[in-house]
Amino acid sequence: MNSAVAPAYCPERSAERVLAQVVEFAPNGVAVTTAAGRIVLVNAELERMFGYSRSELLERSIESLLPERFRLGHALLRTGDELGDVRSRAMGAGRELLGRRADGTEFPIEIGVSTLQAPGEALVVETIVDISVRKRLERMFQKMVEAAPCSMVMIDARGRIVLVNQQAEVMFGYTRAELIGEALELLLPERLRATHTGHRQAFAAAPSMRQMGMGRDLTARRKDGTEFPVEIGLNPVPGDEGGGLVLAAVTDITRRKAMELEIQQANANLEEFTYAASHDLKSPLRGIADLLEWIIEDLNGLQSAEVTRNLSRIGDRIRRLERVIDDLLTYARAGTMSAEVIPVDPRALIEGVLEIQPLSPGFQVTVHVDAQPFVTAKTPLETVLRNLVANAVKHHDRASGHINIRVEDMDRYCVFTIADDGPGIPAASQERVFRMFQALSPAARGSSGIGLALSKRLVESHGGRIALDSADGVRGTVVRVSWPRFRWRKSHE
Repeated sequence: MNSAVAPAYCPERSAERVLAQVVEFAPNGVAVTTAAGRIVLVNAELERMFGYSRSELLERSIESLLPERFRLGHALLRTGDELGDVRSRAMGAGRELLGRRADGTEFPIEIGVSTLQAPGEALVVETIVDISVRKRLERMFQKMVEAAPCSMVMIDARGRIVLVNQQAEVMFGYTRAELIGEALELLLPERLRATHTGHRQAFAAAPSMRQMGMGRDLTARRKDGTEFPVEIGLNPVPGDEGGGLVLAAVTDITRRKAMELEIQQANANLEEFTYAASHDLKSPLRGIADLLEWIIEDLNGLQSAEVTRNLSRIGDRIRRLERVIDDLLTYARAGTMSAEVIPVDPRALIEGVLEIQPLSPGFQVTVHVDAQPFVTAKTPLETVLRNLVANAVKHHDRASGHINIRVEDMDRYCVFTIADDGPGIPAASQERVFRMFQALSPAARGSSGIGLALSKRLVESHGGRIALDSADGVRGTVVRVSWPRFRWRKSHE
């Protein structure tokens, strides 16, 4: 009885088959060549990558897969002294290398080379990677950096500049060639360079995306030696070989600093004026009012009608001047953001304003509220709304009228809209009404003309916006206040 004999299991042949499958289905192109560069084995990815069939690739020179201008250099690298050293290495590191497809098109590649000692001869294994996508992303990144509106500086792990954009050249006064390869400390004042090296090393030890120098002033230095204030954002970028790169976005804040100083000076002057108004004006004015009362008492009604009328006019002017001083003090203090925040119900807020500021008998008010309660500084918001409702009545040219108040949530704002059917405000005067001491209607001549200016200052100091809408020839004025529904913080808080 005959029986079939199963072939003996051979670990070596099994391993060869597995290895062949690994090579065949590798995601990168693989070509095995002789020492002379003749291709003896390729995988499917190499066929797809270069557009040749396997039969077209076998026995041809590996250099035929490169543009003619690269072939000689590739052959020299392949046949160099390193060939006898059985190890892996990257070919063409630090320089551009291109492949050439069957249709003649070229594309960027990376080649890894290793040697393999086969029976009778040494073979070369080349792993080829198509890096077209990576190169396209690199070009996009370079374009984004170049087009950035601020100065962009990239440094390596040693603190050497490896990339800058045109804005950096303009900002610092150096050419690109003068900056590449130099230490970042070149862009700092000499007195800060030693300490900055320590800061840079500390950041390299624990890199993270952050704003540099929070809470302190940063100063940079131009090529001509002049210094200027900057703001720097740091963003770590992983390097190709594990070395960390850092991309710094540098913004020249000279204009901002100048504006901050101007605002600080203006606020200081306003505080001095507030002190003077409180102590040097109001006290003497109160003394004049007292003298007027004593004169009236001394006359005991024996004065003529004309004298009585003039004394009354003096009293009116004193009271008006006292109101002006009080309004100025209120305006000066309005720039300081209120720290007390409480939950505010928009409907209850409007009802409270109308209760405190009752309308004249001939006026009607319509209220529509479609807004949720929020947390904010109630007192300044209430002051603004009270001023706007009072203005709508005070500047009306008729004994009766209608005021429409609408409250609604829009994005991060609670928007208060106060619309009246009064005479309107000419377009030429709309910007002027937000300035101090501006009273456009005859009915408002007895006021200080500071209500809208105060409202604008209160709204903007709390992070909001105020706008006015009135068309020439059309009755009615609409004032819209956008008040933040979330706590607004100034940059220095």
